[in-house]
Formats: sequence, C-alpha cells, structure tokens
Amino acid sequence: MIKLQNIFNRTSLCLSSTLLTIIPFSINGTTLVSANTVNAEHLGLSTKNKNNNEVLQKIINSSSNVHQTIYIPEGTYYFGNGDILLHSNITFRFAKKAIFKIPSGHMLTFSYPSPSNGYNGGIQNVHWYNATFIGENHGKQSSITQSLNHAKNISFKNCTFYNTQNPYGHDFDIDGSHNISISNSIFTGFNPAPKNIFKEAIQIDYSNRTAMTYIVPSDKYDNLPTYNVYVQNNQFLPIKTTKGIKSFAPNPIGEHTFYINKPQRFVHNIIFNNNTVIDSIPRSSINQATINFDGVDHLTISNNHFINTQSRNTANYIRIYNPLNKYRISEIKIYNNTFIRINPLDQFIQLKTNTFQSGINKIFIENNHVLLTPQLSNQVQH
Repeated sequence: MIKLQNIFNRTSLCLSSTLLTIIPFSINGTTLVSANTVNAEHLGLSTKNKNNNEVLQKIINSSSNVHQTIYIPEGTYYFGNGDILLHSNITFRFAKKAIFKIPSGHMLTFSYPSPSNGYNGGIQNVHWYNATFIGENHGKQSSITQSLNHAKNISFKNCTFYNTQNPYGHDFDIDGSHNISISNSIFTGFNPAPKNIFKEAIQIDYSNRTAMTYIVPSDKYDNLPTYNVYVQNNQFLPIKTTKGIKSFAPNPIGEHTFYINKPQRFVHNIIFNNNTVIDSIPRSSINQATINFDGVDHLTISNNHFINTQSRNTANYIRIYNPLNKYRISEIKIYNNTFIRINPLDQFIQLKTNTFQSGINKIFIENNHVLLTPQLSNQVQH
C-alpha cells in the first residue's frame, strides 16, 4: 500500500514557487496528487499570525475556478471567531503535525453554502486528509464546526478533532446533504453548555435555517433530510488527566429533531460501522441515548465497540424513536456490536413509537454482546 503522507512529504520539498503543477497519477482510479496544488504557507498562512481567517479565505477564493489542492505544511496555525466559506472541488491535505487551532472562547465555522434549493443546490467534492483541529477550554470552550447545507461528496479521512465540539452544537452539522464520508478519524472531548448535553459530534439533520450552525445570508433551505452518510473506523474518546476524566467523549452520532417535508422523509441510509466509543458523556433522561435518532430510515449500527471505564448512569445507549403518527420507520439494523462495562439505567437498545398507529418495520438486531467485567473488557482491542 502506498502511503499518501510519504508522497506529500516528498512533493513538499519541491514547492519552490507559489503554484506547484504536478502531473496527476492514480491508483485504482483514485487521484493521489492534484494537477493544481498550492502551498498555503507560500500564500500567507503563517504560524506567526494570531488569526489566519482572512488569509485562508483568500487562498480558497483564489482557487474557485479549478479543482485545487491546498497543502498545509507542518506547524500550528491559529484562527479566530468567524466563518470560512468553501466552494466545490477543493482538497485540503495536511502535513504531519500541521494543526488548525482555535483559542478559548472563539468559534470558527467552515461553511458549505447552498445558493439554491434541492440536493444539487450546494457545493460538492470537498475533501480533507490528515487534518488536525484543536480547541481549548481555558475558562470558555472554543469550537471548530463543519456546517453543511445541501452539500454532496464530502469526505474526511485520518483527521483529528481534539476538544473542538461546539458547546451548543456539533463538530459536524450535516443538513440536507448526501454522500458524506467520515473515516479513520478521532473525536476527543465534549464540554457542553448547560442543557446541551444531547448534542452530537456528528449531527445528521435537515436543510432548515434553524438547524444550521452558521447561517449564510444567501443560503436556501427546504427541509430536505440528509442521506447516505458513512461513519466508519473512527474513535470517540474522553480527555483524561492523572485524576481521571476531564471531558467525556462526545455523543458520536445522531439526530434529536425532525422537520416536516412532503412527501415526509426522515434522514436515511446512515451507516455507523466499526467505530470505538469510550466513556461517552452520560445521558440520564429516559428519552435520550448516547446514539439517539428521532426519526430515521435505513440505519445500520454494526461492528462497533462501546466501552465505559468511568462513565456511568446512561439511561439508554441506542434509541430509535418514531415521532410521527401513521408513519412506519423502515430497516433498522443493529448487529455485531460489543458493549463493555456498560450497564444502562433503562435499555441497551430502545425502539419506541409515538402512537400505536405508527411503527418500525424490518428490524434486524442480532449478535450484540455485553461484557461487564474488567477481565473480559481486556479482550477487545481499541
């Protein structure tokens, strides 16, 4: 297997000018190097800047007419309050030890705008590789959020989100979007504001103005549900000190509301596979869960490791709720998951409907394992 990081470490030695043009090559149809690559540092991004917002926005805007790769060299780049607007056909590749950092009390949003209604109304083909985002909580939590409206073909691979979840929201706010992939990444820590403990690191939501983390003034909204989301091979971890847990792991994925659209569709085709969740933040309400969906179709939760070492008193771990009358949710698959040292107050998996006239069809729950002793928990590698 060819390691992309090694390829880009070598190419970075040749960046003698602002624009590096490389003949693209591919393996199994996947382009490894863009024909148009810019070194962000050569265009003004700097570890010496207290705020790189404007610089990065200018770099992004300069590539609006081509499919361009923005290379982020090693170093810690600080950002501040604000919104950075993305466009279609852009790839971010981070060198090893390249970091985007946000200081305490600041909130940064990467916005994926949608000037038109419909699933094709937003931007497409935005990819992040090896990115590291770091937040702080020295008195007041900071955050970096990806805010998507009608976006499609968006991917994050081998990325790190350390202490970046918005205390009132999410790391990812995926609204009315589709074909979204988040893989081989690490989410660490969640410090919610009061009454926001239910917020997810990855929210699967609808295109609605109220739902958005950041409202782009020209955006259009139509209540369309998100679909085709693939969250695989990730870790959701707590922040620990020698005294124990400083910040619990985030609620990994879910959705806590819905919006009316005609014909009615919930968020659908959601895959949560082969992830590890350790010491997620306890949710004690009987109508909450670590993984909670208020309305979903075609959901698969499989081959995950759910582990507690110090987290306690979660009411439910997985909860699927049908909030509508005379509507039947379809295809809920929960299988081959392992629960270690988890002892919920209510249920491991709760399926619930609003009325006797609503329901859930095509349920497949099988081969899930519960291990309660420390000795057994050592059998799972994570």
